[in-house]
Amino acid sequence: MRFLSSLLLPALALLAAPALAQTITPIGTIQGSGATATSGTYTVEAVVTGVYPFLSPAGFYVQNDAATADGNPATSDALFVVQPNATVSIGDRLRITGAVSERTGTPSFGQAVLSSPAITTLGSGAALPAFAVLDNATFSNLAIEQYEGMRVEFAAPLTVADAGGIKSQGSLVLSARGMLYQPTQVIDPNDSPATGTSSTGSTNVAAVTAYAADNATKVITLDDGRAGTNQVPIPYLDPVSNTARVGGTVAALRGILSYKTNKYFIQPLPGADAPQVRSPRPAVPSFGPHDVTLASFNVLNYFNGNGQGGGFPTSRGAATLADFRRQRQKVIAAITQLNPDAAGLMEIENDGTGPSSAIQDLLAGLNAATAPGTYALIDDGATRQANTSDLIRCAIIYKPAALTPVGGVLLSTSSVFERSPVAQVFSTPAGQQFAFVVNHFKSKASGSGANGDQGDGQGPSNLRRTQQAQALVQFFDNTVRPAGTANIISVGDYNANYEEDPMDVLRAAGLLTPAPASSISYVYNSLSGSLDHAVVTPNLANAVEIHKWNINAVEPEYLEYDLAGAATDTLSPFRSSDHDPVAIGLKFSNIITATAPAAKPAGWSVYPNPATTEFTIDVAPTLAEGHLTVDVMSAQGQKLLHLHGLLPEVQQELSRRSAALGAGLYVVRLRGEDFQQTKRVTKL
Repeated sequence: MRFLSSLLLPALALLAAPALAQTITPIGTIQGSGATATSGTYTVEAVVTGVYPFLSPAGFYVQNDAATADGNPATSDALFVVQPNATVSIGDRLRITGAVSERTGTPSFGQAVLSSPAITTLGSGAALPAFAVLDNATFSNLAIEQYEGMRVEFAAPLTVADAGGIKSQGSLVLSARGMLYQPTQVIDPNDSPATGTSSTGSTNVAAVTAYAADNATKVITLDDGRAGTNQVPIPYLDPVSNTARVGGTVAALRGILSYKTNKYFIQPLPGADAPQVRSPRPAVPSFGPHDVTLASFNVLNYFNGNGQGGGFPTSRGAATLADFRRQRQKVIAAITQLNPDAAGLMEIENDGTGPSSAIQDLLAGLNAATAPGTYALIDDGATRQANTSDLIRCAIIYKPAALTPVGGVLLSTSSVFERSPVAQVFSTPAGQQFAFVVNHFKSKASGSGANGDQGDGQGPSNLRRTQQAQALVQFFDNTVRPAGTANIISVGDYNANYEEDPMDVLRAAGLLTPAPASSISYVYNSLSGSLDHAVVTPNLANAVEIHKWNINAVEPEYLEYDLAGAATDTLSPFRSSDHDPVAIGLKFSNIITATAPAAKPAGWSVYPNPATTEFTIDVAPTLAEGHLTVDVMSAQGQKLLHLHGLLPEVQQELSRRSAALGAGLYVVRLRGEDFQQTKRVTKL
């Protein structure tokens, strides 16, 4: 009997082996609730949810439906099956046996994959597993491991944060929670609230760091399901604008959550579930009633060779004459569509103002595109611009029919500038005067020692830019104002985001940056900010209307002349540079001259305006009955004060608390039982 048993045991083992190999394991059990799937050989039964023959490695995704899943929401119910030239289709129900692994190298690259599959088709046309819904408000890419490989959808639209890889990689960086701003665009490294004007210290750097960390959790990359570069056609272009822009939206994103080399992706689905990206382009900025239009434009290293058709490549800018002609046409298209009475230009070649100079070349092109004599140059009279050591310079062009220069060009003599500010006082035909100043501060590209990156979000050479802001204030006080006007509009590429130290230096001097922090002009590393600003004297708070025309920074780089080559759309201003131009409308009748209301208002007013310390409200008796609510907000929309009560209580508390607010432009909103109105007040 013992002998017989010994003969039977091997045979019984052989019979049992196929049954053990066919044990069906829920994918969630394999994936587990940790960061890494459990390696081994498994058999799964699941439905094909997506087929990707052009990924590397190629293959398809399978997912358990509700009936076959492990029922644990902390574990993923999906796997990627590595199989080049797969013949399966979406909706096939398969039994698959293979080796599961999850490692940093091939073929996994950090994603759980099943390799060397033995596949049995059990059916087709199966109902697909429901989408796992991702809540935009709570989304974090640090907490989505449990959805790896699964069908997912976002509960709300996503925002395009970066379109730089749309052509080369077929991908878009998306934000689940709105625009991604440079931390120092909205968070001041020194002040909380950000309306303060300190330009030293690091008391609020922790908030900058926290904002940056939160930014990093908001993003996910929309892929196109292809591994190659520069694939045709380019995916996700808006069918109307034929582009993909930062700030564009994906209204209802569905796809498969994949992972590779430390990054989560959404792989697209076909048919009705395919992602649709909408990226409308803005019209040319328009203004309400105004007297003068101004513009500021960084023209991306406008170098014209030797001015005779040769001399390429130059030290910067276009590499060939053909490329320069494309660049030139796009810049001219942008300026002519803006149609300013005067424009401040940055990154013009610093080769003087002679017949072969870059600025004369651009001037000739503008006048050829409009009419002879439409534009003229404020000429500094130098072979190279005085007190400008860089290869590039600032310049001012203007329409003689609209403006008349008063006195000569004004240049700073401070050695702190690589590129001297350029200023000119202008007069209108009606005799109204203003000073127009053009700047280009030190870039964030380099710096060492005290000018190195201090880890506060402001980048290298922040000290240098801060010193330049201080010198700019001195230039206003010692040179520009004595030239004959109190109305100063200072534009340019300050290379400083909205809440950085150089801008606070200007605000501390009583100057205003009226455009809100949400108004952007530059995109770097998926983060939007504004390096380009219009800074004005406080008497112009209600006299200027400012718009950033988002034609460049938010557009994909492949449209730029140097990358597009012969495919450049030379008639289009879009992606004519890497900075967006700033457009300003100036209304002289709105210049502030009074500091207090002349008489009891018929409605209500804020006084004094401008204020040097506290301010309060004056409300007509017809509106002052009952409880009132007063909200004071910063120019960028942050609510700073919220007061509620009877008029005397609100007036007293507003006066007391507004004294603590820093210099700047504020929006005051008054609400009563049957009305709600807003007014602006300037604090010096």
